Amino acid sequence: MEASFINILLILLIVYAVAPTALIRFGRIGAVSCARKGGDRVAITFDDGPDPRYTPLILDILGRYKVNACFFVNGAKARAHPELIKKITLAGHEIGNHGFRHKAAWFLGPNATSKEIKETNRAIEELTGQQARFYRPAWGLFNMFSIWYYWLKGLKVVLWTYMSWDWSKHATPESITHNVLHRIRDGAILVLHDSDSTPGAAPGGPARVVAALPQILEGLRHRGLRVAPLHELVMDKSNKPTVKKTAQRLWSLIEKVIRKLAGIKDLGGGNTFIWRLALRRYHGTKWIMPDGTALCAGDFYIELHLNNERLLNLISENTSIERMAIIAMREVRNGLPELARLITNDEQFSKAKVLLGITILHRGTERMGFTAYDIKPCFFRTVTCWYEKMLLALFHPGGFKNLKSYRDNLSPRYVVITRQEIIRRYPPAGKTSTTHGQEG
Repeated sequence: MEASFINILLILLIVYAVAPTALIRFGRIGAVSCARKGGDRVAITFDDGPDPRYTPLILDILGRYKVNACFFVNGAKARAHPELIKKITLAGHEIGNHGFRHKAAWFLGPNATSKEIKETNRAIEELTGQQARFYRPAWGLFNMFSIWYYWLKGLKVVLWTYMSWDWSKHATPESITHNVLHRIRDGAILVLHDSDSTPGAAPGGPARVVAALPQILEGLRHRGLRVAPLHELVMDKSNKPTVKKTAQRLWSLIEKVIRKLAGIKDLGGGNTFIWRLALRRYHGTKWIMPDGTALCAGDFYIELHLNNERLLNLISENTSIERMAIIAMREVRNGLPELARLITNDEQFSKAKVLLGITILHRGTERMGFTAYDIKPCFFRTVTCWYEKMLLALFHPGGFKNLKSYRDNLSPRYVVITRQEIIRRYPPAGKTSTTHGQEG
């Protein structure tokens, strides 16, 4: 029943990198990849520059056609070519943040992630006198920390409607033009590249963009589409993101994969109970509980998880975080007798010495017999905090906006109750069998 090392690595990868990318790329949470229809507008963006070979040529073409674009620049290249940044700005184009050295967020820790964004923001502000408003991550990849960092810094994440594949080695000016004009529609955000020095880019790709760009602009004009500044499309208040329930359903699917890999099971019949759990072996140092129980290396414990779907079904659009915590604690309390019966009657789970969970909604757990322990500052604590807050923002009706005022007071803690204590407080009524272990 214990999760293997490979499964643990897969779970960490899903939680830290794959799930945030899926939520944003497919759930459209916190990012814009197209604008609403009805304005006959499209936006053109360029990634990976500035480049002294190609950026001036692109600027000349845009100037001839009197259209504005947004250049998502790498901070290191902006520092190396400040004259190009100034030329872009003087021509009336917008500048967005594309990371400092075009590193994929999947392979960056929190500090490296923030540095990629922060250093480029600083370069843009120093060179233009304006703060960056837009951000596009390298390869469109996100991690758990990057989501929070964009939100906290007020950056608008802008992706694209579809790719032109201008960076591939088989691209030609004709194929780029066809890929753009064949799929073009009102509200589209186009992405092209004005540099070929990033990993994966075919040499000479931007030269083909330079050759294709006049044909693309003529084609857009012929179709009655106006090339609008990016801010006009992105900051349009009528541009609504995908309904939040879509993201919740997507996360639920991702969570099922995580639970399967981790061996986490539902207690009871699906969404009837608040608890999900897994039987684990303890690998830490000796841990003495308040009632004298010693949890030693090799001992079994039950890892507790909350059933987010069950909690979501119990809250409304007007539920405050305080009220949500009260509802969660009520459900936790109602589920404790079932846990007591489980560890009394079940052959496997009865081997557990303690029941342990991690939560940011830990206020009031002491009254139910749990002991709350601080998690020492470390990478695990930081990632857990971001993960818990992301879930709370996703499943709470107020989302990030409502959560923002609480973020400094929400920190994850271990909540632990021993086998003896839960049986003493919630004594099972006889040795009746209990339903458990259904797959999530």
